[in-house]
Amino acid sequence: MSLTDTKKNIGTGFRGWNARYDLEEFIEDYHLAPLEAREIFARIGPYKVDLDQAMKARAQTIAKK
Repeated sequence: MSLTDTKKNIGTGFRGWNARYDLEEFIEDYHLAPLEAREIFARIGPYKVDLDQAMKARAQTIAKK
């Protein structure tokens, strides 16, 4: 296996792992109040992967209530 084959295989599994939300984009995507979104954004960070997972878990928690 050549080095280029390895780079190609590794890169396909991690596409978008470092994508970030802008605070305004996060508010719009999840229909949140600005203060609530800012608190979540500050606690979890700007990465889309982390925020999307947290919001999914939040939605599941709310649905169980």
